[in-house]
Amino acid sequence: MIRIILSQLACLALVSGSPVPLGSTTPQKSRSPETCPWCKDDPKILAKLGVVGHGPFVIARTDTRTFPESFPAAQWIFLETPHLRLASSLGPLKLTIKERKRIAPDLDRLREAFPDLPKKLKVLDPWLRLHLLALKSEDFYARFQEVLAVTDEDFPTKRDYDKPFMGDGAYLGEKDKFEIVWHTSLRTHQMFTKSVMGGTPTDALRWHFSPEHKLLASIPAEDRDLRENKWLLPHSVHLMSHLFLCAYKHFSFDPPIWLDEGLAHVLEREVNPLSTTIDGDEGSEANRGGHQDWPKEEALLAKSSKLPTFAAMLRWNAFHDLDTDAHRAAWSRVRFLVEEHPAKFATFVGRIKGQLDDAGYPSGKNLVDLQRSVLKELWGWTPAEFDEAWKVWALAQ
Repeated sequence: MIRIILSQLACLALVSGSPVPLGSTTPQKSRSPETCPWCKDDPKILAKLGVVGHGPFVIARTDTRTFPESFPAAQWIFLETPHLRLASSLGPLKLTIKERKRIAPDLDRLREAFPDLPKKLKVLDPWLRLHLLALKSEDFYARFQEVLAVTDEDFPTKRDYDKPFMGDGAYLGEKDKFEIVWHTSLRTHQMFTKSVMGGTPTDALRWHFSPEHKLLASIPAEDRDLRENKWLLPHSVHLMSHLFLCAYKHFSFDPPIWLDEGLAHVLEREVNPLSTTIDGDEGSEANRGGHQDWPKEEALLAKSSKLPTFAAMLRWNAFHDLDTDAHRAAWSRVRFLVEEHPAKFATFVGRIKGQLDDAGYPSGKNLVDLQRSVLKELWGWTPAEFDEAWKVWALAQ
């Protein structure tokens, strides 16, 4: 479950789902052993994995004076990939036979770099667990780019005024890498968020840092289900989807909520079809509805008279506008567009996120009218006609 507070340039999200200075740039002691037993920080092995290396490195603000001096009961390990910086205090994870089979393809990929990795692995140690999360997080970054029909080459390190607007940096339009912090306890999560964001949420939190121009998600994995990668990974993907869409072509305004939340649901459920993360904000109560099989209900959704129309969805401006049916409505509409009209969907998102004002700056002005206009231009649909096209598809599911 997620609760989210959003403002124009600061994205604050609450999500339900020996001392060490986390933000220091000086070498620190981490979990024993101090060096990853698998990659040993060997550049050749790291190159096989396509990662940069273990830190530690600065997380969140570049002014490290804003960090707490210590995080009791948490020892941290770090890993940097081409697009993300990751920090984890997650402990070892015992693998059932079923879980080992589920992640076998990913373990085989790691085994290309770690030939000593046992075939019948019984435990993911903290280092191996972070390597696995890093692998899957980069997989998701590639999937998100696929959905948007973009590549790294589309994003210059700074804005090129002679080319179409793609933001102000190399990371989907932001200047710095995305950052994910996984906490094994709620306490360290709250210490971290209090220090760098000023709040002590009971659930996960995401934030946009300026002037660093980067986005971060802090995720406590204390809940029983989130202690397992089976649920932690799709939950993290949901959060990363929000970060990536906010960042796309620079985070200058909040994306339309139906699009932001619907896409996060779609991509989360690509990882695990039952994983359900529900977003809210200060105006809504936290609510963990459990893991739900929405696809089985898709035809029923299309027949429901209670389901929001697309015209109504366009006017949503806060997450507390969304009840359970609204979340499913957003998910199903976006899934329809992603699966049946991928090229037009990518163009639609690019047009919405790339709107510029008369002075050439990103603008979120009149997004409702803009969406109606682009919908008509690309598909020839009014919102009501979009509803009808979606219903035909949904009933066939």
